[in-house]
Amino acid sequence: MTDQTLLYCVGATKAGTSWLYRVLHDHPECKLRDVKEAHYWDTMGPKMQANQTAAFDRRIAEFTMMQMRAEVNGNIARAENLALQIDELTRLRDVIAASRSDDAAYWEWLSRDAGGAKLIADMTPSYALVSGDLLQRMLALRPVTKVVYLIRDPLARLWSHVRMTVTRSDEDSDASFDERSNAVLASVIREGAQKHITKRGDYAAVIEKLRRVVPASDLMIEFAENLFTAEGWARMCRFLGITDLGVDQTRKVHEGNRARLHEDLAVEAVRFLKDQYEWVAKHVAPLPQEWQANLARVRA
Repeated sequence: MTDQTLLYCVGATKAGTSWLYRVLHDHPECKLRDVKEAHYWDTMGPKMQANQTAAFDRRIAEFTMMQMRAEVNGNIARAENLALQIDELTRLRDVIAASRSDDAAYWEWLSRDAGGAKLIADMTPSYALVSGDLLQRMLALRPVTKVVYLIRDPLARLWSHVRMTVTRSDEDSDASFDERSNAVLASVIREGAQKHITKRGDYAAVIEKLRRVVPASDLMIEFAENLFTAEGWARMCRFLGITDLGVDQTRKVHEGNRARLHEDLAVEAVRFLKDQYEWVAKHVAPLPQEWQANLARVRA
Protein backbone atom coordinates (compact mmCIF):
# COMPACT_ATOMS: atom_id res chain seq x y z
CA MET A 1 0.00 0.00 0.00
CA THR A 2 1.16 3.53 -0.75
CA ASP A 3 -1.38 5.34 1.42
CA GLN A 4 -0.25 3.85 4.73
CA THR A 5 0.36 6.37 7.47
CA LEU A 6 3.88 6.51 8.85
CA LEU A 7 3.95 7.52 12.51
CA TYR A 8 6.95 8.76 14.45
CA CYS A 9 6.43 8.84 18.21
CA VAL A 10 9.30 11.10 19.25
CA GLY A 11 8.97 11.01 23.03
CA ALA A 12 9.14 12.32 25.56
CA THR A 13 11.25 9.81 27.46
CA LYS A 14 9.28 8.24 30.35
CA ALA A 15 6.03 9.82 29.17
CA GLY A 16 4.05 6.80 28.02
CA THR A 17 5.75 5.87 24.75
CA SER A 18 6.16 2.20 25.78
CA TRP A 19 2.46 2.00 26.66
CA LEU A 20 1.50 3.52 23.31
CA TYR A 21 3.88 1.17 21.48
CA ARG A 22 2.37 -1.91 23.10
CA VAL A 23 -1.22 -0.83 22.38
CA LEU A 24 -0.45 -0.01 18.73
CA HIS A 25 1.65 -3.17 18.35
CA ASP A 26 -1.40 -5.22 19.36
CA HIS A 27 -3.87 -3.24 17.21
CA PRO A 28 -4.97 -5.19 14.10
CA GLU A 29 -4.79 -2.11 11.85
CA CYS A 30 -1.17 -1.30 12.76
CA LYS A 31 2.22 -2.80 11.98
CA LEU A 32 4.98 -2.20 14.48
CA ARG A 33 8.24 -4.10 14.57
CA ASP A 34 9.08 -6.20 17.62
CA VAL A 35 11.99 -3.81 18.28
CA LYS A 36 10.39 -0.70 19.78
CA GLU A 37 13.19 1.81 19.16
CA ALA A 38 14.89 1.66 15.77
CA HIS A 39 17.38 4.50 16.41
CA TYR A 40 17.72 5.10 12.69
CA TRP A 41 17.25 8.86 12.49
CA ASP A 42 19.31 9.69 15.58
CA THR A 43 22.39 7.75 14.40
CA MET A 44 23.26 9.53 11.16
CA GLY A 45 26.94 10.24 11.86
CA PRO A 46 29.60 7.50 11.44
CA LYS A 47 30.43 7.45 15.15
CA MET A 48 26.78 7.20 16.19
CA GLN A 49 26.20 4.54 13.56
CA ALA A 50 29.09 2.51 14.92
CA ASN A 51 27.94 2.90 18.52
CA GLN A 52 24.38 1.82 17.74
CA THR A 53 25.57 -1.09 15.61
CA ALA A 54 27.70 -2.26 18.53
CA ALA A 55 24.74 -1.89 20.89
CA PHE A 56 22.58 -4.09 18.65
CA ASP A 57 25.43 -6.61 18.33
CA ARG A 58 25.51 -6.91 22.12
CA ARG A 59 21.75 -7.46 22.27
CA ILE A 60 21.92 -10.09 19.52
CA ALA A 61 24.67 -11.91 21.43
CA GLU A 62 22.64 -11.73 24.64
CA PHE A 63 19.50 -13.05 22.96
CA THR A 64 21.51 -15.83 21.30
CA MET A 65 22.75 -17.03 24.69
CA MET A 66 19.21 -16.88 26.04
CA GLN A 67 17.98 -18.90 23.07
CA MET A 68 20.61 -21.56 23.64
CA ARG A 69 19.65 -21.86 27.31
CA ALA A 70 15.97 -22.14 26.37
CA GLU A 71 16.75 -24.96 23.95
CA VAL A 72 18.83 -26.81 26.56
CA ASN A 73 15.97 -26.44 29.06
CA GLY A 74 13.45 -27.74 26.54
CA ASN A 75 11.55 -24.44 26.37
CA ILE A 76 10.91 -24.64 22.65
CA ALA A 77 8.32 -21.83 22.52
CA ARG A 78 10.72 -19.38 24.17
CA ALA A 79 13.57 -20.49 21.92
CA GLU A 80 11.45 -19.92 18.82
CA ASN A 81 10.36 -16.48 20.07
CA LEU A 82 13.96 -15.50 20.72
CA ALA A 83 14.93 -16.69 17.23
CA LEU A 84 12.36 -14.29 15.77
CA GLN A 85 13.72 -11.43 17.89
CA ILE A 86 17.28 -12.24 16.82
CA ASP A 87 16.23 -12.16 13.16
CA GLU A 88 14.48 -8.82 13.67
CA LEU A 89 17.49 -7.31 15.45
CA THR A 90 19.90 -8.64 12.85
CA ARG A 91 17.92 -7.08 10.01
CA LEU A 92 17.79 -3.75 11.85
CA ARG A 93 21.48 -3.95 12.75
CA ASP A 94 22.31 -4.28 9.04
CA VAL A 95 20.16 -1.24 8.22
CA ILE A 96 21.85 0.83 10.92
CA ALA A 97 25.33 -0.16 9.74
CA ALA A 98 24.68 0.48 6.03
CA SER A 99 25.07 3.64 3.97
CA ARG A 100 22.55 6.41 4.60
CA SER A 101 22.61 7.83 1.08
CA ASP A 102 18.88 7.10 1.01
CA ASP A 103 16.36 5.64 3.46
CA ALA A 104 14.95 2.81 1.36
CA ALA A 105 16.47 0.04 3.49
CA TYR A 106 15.02 1.59 6.64
CA TRP A 107 11.53 1.77 5.16
CA GLU A 108 11.81 -1.79 3.84
CA TRP A 109 12.68 -3.02 7.35
CA LEU A 110 9.98 -0.93 9.03
CA SER A 111 7.20 -1.92 6.60
CA ARG A 112 8.12 -5.58 6.00
CA ASP A 113 5.04 -7.84 6.10
CA ALA A 114 2.81 -4.81 6.74
CA GLY A 115 0.19 -6.05 4.29
CA GLY A 116 -2.97 -3.97 4.54
CA ALA A 117 -2.02 -2.19 7.77
CA LYS A 118 -3.25 1.38 7.96
CA LEU A 119 -0.43 2.54 10.24
CA ILE A 120 3.30 1.77 10.43
CA ALA A 121 5.23 3.28 13.32
CA ASP A 122 8.71 3.92 14.69
CA MET A 123 8.59 4.70 18.41
CA THR A 124 12.01 6.17 19.25
CA PRO A 125 11.83 8.96 21.89
CA SER A 126 15.30 10.30 21.15
CA TYR A 127 14.06 11.48 17.73
CA ALA A 128 12.78 14.52 19.64
CA LEU A 129 16.37 15.77 19.72
CA VAL A 130 17.19 15.57 16.00
CA SER A 131 17.60 18.76 13.99
CA GLY A 132 14.85 20.51 12.09
CA ASP A 133 16.53 19.60 8.80
CA LEU A 134 16.53 15.93 9.70
CA LEU A 135 12.89 16.16 10.73
CA GLN A 136 12.14 17.42 7.23
CA ARG A 137 13.86 14.35 5.79
CA MET A 138 11.87 12.09 8.13
CA LEU A 139 8.59 13.66 7.00
CA ALA A 140 9.50 13.35 3.32
CA LEU A 141 9.93 9.57 3.50
CA ARG A 142 6.22 8.83 2.97
CA PRO A 143 3.25 10.71 1.49
CA VAL A 144 1.36 10.59 4.80
CA THR A 145 3.54 11.05 7.87
CA LYS A 146 2.40 12.00 11.36
CA VAL A 147 4.25 12.84 14.56
CA VAL A 148 3.16 12.27 18.16
CA TYR A 149 4.91 13.85 21.13
CA LEU A 150 3.71 12.77 24.56
CA ILE A 151 4.33 15.01 27.55
CA ARG A 152 4.00 14.01 31.19
CA ASP A 153 3.92 16.05 34.39
CA PRO A 154 7.51 17.41 34.49
CA LEU A 155 8.21 16.27 38.06
CA ALA A 156 6.79 12.79 37.47
CA ARG A 157 8.74 12.44 34.20
CA LEU A 158 11.99 13.67 35.75
CA TRP A 159 11.68 11.37 38.77
CA SER A 160 10.89 8.39 36.54
CA HIS A 161 13.87 9.16 34.29
CA VAL A 162 16.17 9.46 37.30
CA ARG A 163 15.01 6.10 38.65
CA MET A 164 15.56 4.49 35.26
CA THR A 165 19.08 5.90 35.13
CA VAL A 166 19.88 4.60 38.61
CA THR A 167 18.43 1.18 37.76
CA ARG A 168 20.65 0.92 34.69
CA SER A 169 23.75 2.10 36.53
CA ASP A 170 26.30 -0.54 37.43
CA GLU A 171 27.61 1.61 40.28
CA ASP A 172 28.74 -0.43 43.28
CA SER A 173 27.19 1.30 46.27
CA ASP A 174 25.98 0.42 49.75
CA ALA A 175 23.27 3.07 49.51
CA SER A 176 19.67 1.99 48.98
CA PHE A 177 17.85 2.54 45.69
CA ASP A 178 15.84 5.31 47.37
CA GLU A 179 18.98 7.07 48.56
CA ARG A 180 20.76 6.80 45.21
CA SER A 181 17.71 8.04 43.30
CA ASN A 182 17.28 11.09 45.52
CA ALA A 183 21.01 11.80 45.29
CA VAL A 184 20.95 11.70 41.50
CA LEU A 185 17.90 13.97 41.37
CA ALA A 186 19.63 16.43 43.71
CA SER A 187 22.70 16.48 41.46
CA VAL A 188 20.53 17.10 38.40
CA ILE A 189 18.63 20.09 39.81
CA ARG A 190 21.42 21.60 41.92
CA GLU A 191 24.57 20.91 39.89
CA GLY A 192 23.29 20.48 36.35
CA ALA A 193 24.51 16.88 36.29
CA GLN A 194 23.40 14.35 33.67
CA LYS A 195 22.15 16.98 31.26
CA HIS A 196 20.66 14.32 28.99
CA ILE A 197 17.93 13.81 31.60
CA THR A 198 16.74 17.42 31.63
CA LYS A 199 17.24 17.74 27.86
CA ARG A 200 14.73 14.92 27.30
CA GLY A 201 12.20 16.89 29.34
CA ASP A 202 12.66 20.27 27.65
CA TYR A 203 9.12 20.37 26.30
CA ALA A 204 9.32 23.99 25.22
CA ALA A 205 12.35 23.49 22.96
CA VAL A 206 11.02 20.28 21.40
CA ILE A 207 7.47 21.51 20.81
CA GLU A 208 8.66 24.80 19.29
CA LYS A 209 10.88 22.85 16.88
CA LEU A 210 8.12 20.38 15.98
CA ARG A 211 5.64 23.17 15.36
CA ARG A 212 8.11 24.92 13.04
CA VAL A 213 8.66 21.82 10.92
CA VAL A 214 5.61 19.53 11.14
CA PRO A 215 2.32 20.70 9.62
CA ALA A 216 -0.24 21.31 12.36
CA SER A 217 -2.62 18.70 10.93
CA ASP A 218 0.12 16.04 11.18
CA LEU A 219 1.32 16.84 14.69
CA MET A 220 -0.22 15.75 17.98
CA ILE A 221 1.02 16.99 21.33
CA GLU A 222 -0.75 14.92 23.97
CA PHE A 223 -0.58 14.81 27.74
CA ALA A 224 0.34 11.30 28.87
CA GLU A 225 -2.17 11.65 31.69
CA ASN A 226 -4.98 12.10 29.13
CA LEU A 227 -3.82 9.20 26.96
CA PHE A 228 -4.92 6.68 29.59
CA THR A 229 -8.54 7.91 29.48
CA ALA A 230 -11.26 6.76 27.09
CA GLU A 231 -11.61 10.29 25.69
CA GLY A 232 -7.87 10.73 25.26
CA TRP A 233 -7.47 7.38 23.54
CA ALA A 234 -10.38 8.13 21.20
CA ARG A 235 -8.69 11.41 20.27
CA MET A 236 -5.43 9.56 19.53
CA CYS A 237 -7.23 7.02 17.32
CA ARG A 238 -8.92 9.79 15.33
CA PHE A 239 -5.58 11.48 14.76
CA LEU A 240 -3.92 8.22 13.65
CA GLY A 241 -6.86 7.17 11.48
CA ILE A 242 -7.38 3.82 13.20
CA THR A 243 -10.44 2.25 14.78
CA ASP A 244 -10.91 2.87 18.48
CA LEU A 245 -11.12 -0.64 19.92
CA GLY A 246 -10.75 0.54 23.50
CA VAL A 247 -7.76 -0.08 25.75
CA ASP A 248 -7.02 -1.23 29.28
CA GLN A 249 -6.16 2.06 30.99
CA THR A 250 -4.80 0.19 34.02
CA ARG A 251 -2.16 -1.66 32.00
CA LYS A 252 1.39 -0.73 33.01
CA VAL A 253 4.38 -0.97 30.69
CA HIS A 254 7.94 -0.38 31.92
CA GLU A 255 6.71 1.24 35.10
CA GLY A 256 10.19 1.08 36.66
CA ASN A 257 11.45 0.52 40.18
CA ARG A 258 9.67 2.45 42.89
CA ALA A 259 11.41 4.84 45.25
CA ARG A 260 10.29 7.42 47.79
CA LEU A 261 10.96 10.98 46.66
CA HIS A 262 11.91 13.22 49.58
CA GLU A 263 9.28 15.95 49.95
CA ASP A 264 11.75 18.82 50.32
CA LEU A 265 13.55 17.66 47.19
CA ALA A 266 10.24 17.36 45.33
CA VAL A 267 9.44 21.00 46.14
CA GLU A 268 12.90 22.03 44.97
CA ALA A 269 12.52 20.00 41.78
CA VAL A 270 9.15 21.59 40.96
CA ARG A 271 10.74 25.04 41.28
CA PHE A 272 13.59 23.86 39.05
CA LEU A 273 10.98 22.84 36.46
CA LYS A 274 8.95 26.05 36.80
CA ASP A 275 9.66 27.28 33.27
CA GLN A 276 8.38 24.02 31.74
CA TYR A 277 5.15 24.17 33.73
CA GLU A 278 4.60 27.81 32.81
CA TRP A 279 5.41 27.34 29.13
CA VAL A 280 3.11 24.34 28.68
CA ALA A 281 0.34 26.11 30.62
CA LYS A 282 0.57 29.01 28.19
CA HIS A 283 1.15 27.17 24.90
CA VAL A 284 -0.42 23.71 25.21
CA ALA A 285 -3.06 23.87 28.02
CA PRO A 286 -5.50 22.93 29.50
CA LEU A 287 -3.28 21.15 32.00
CA PRO A 288 -4.25 17.83 33.60
CA GLN A 289 -4.93 17.87 37.33
CA GLU A 290 -1.48 16.62 38.38
CA TRP A 291 0.18 19.41 36.39
CA GLN A 292 -2.13 22.00 37.92
CA ALA A 293 -1.36 20.82 41.45
CA ASN A 294 2.40 21.08 40.91
CA LEU A 295 2.09 24.42 39.12
CA ALA A 296 0.19 25.71 42.14
CA ARG A 297 3.15 24.68 44.34
CA VAL A 298 5.43 26.72 42.09
CA ARG A 299 3.21 29.78 42.33
CA ALA A 300 2.53 29.49 46.05
